[in-house]
Amino acid sequence: MTAPHSDESERRQNLALRWQTATPRERRAMMREERDSPESARHTHTFLGVFFMVAAIVQTVRAVTRHESATVVAILVAAGVLSGAMAELSRRGRTRLGYFLLVVGMIALALVEAL
Repeated sequence: MTAPHSDESERRQNLALRWQTATPRERRAMMREERDSPESARHTHTFLGVFFMVAAIVQTVRAVTRHESATVVAILVAAGVLSGAMAELSRRGRTRLGYFLLVVGMIALALVEAL
């Protein structure tokens, strides 16, 4: 929350005034200015990688206790490894590479499970 007379409040008011009189092209440019910073993207991707890794570990434990097939357990372990790799790559500033690795890896795992 911002104070009524803070710089952030003034910035938002100016942005609202500019938005009302802007053309569609100018509005798109204003939206590009408001994008998240690379640091914010790193934190988000790292959180998602860790979240998916923990979810994969929980599902792996559930699959082992239910005596699922070895293929299912292997796929879950591989998904956990991919998620961990995404978290580590994102932590090091390679968010696009980490996301690409996760998506391609999950698609490959889905194809393996379909066979």
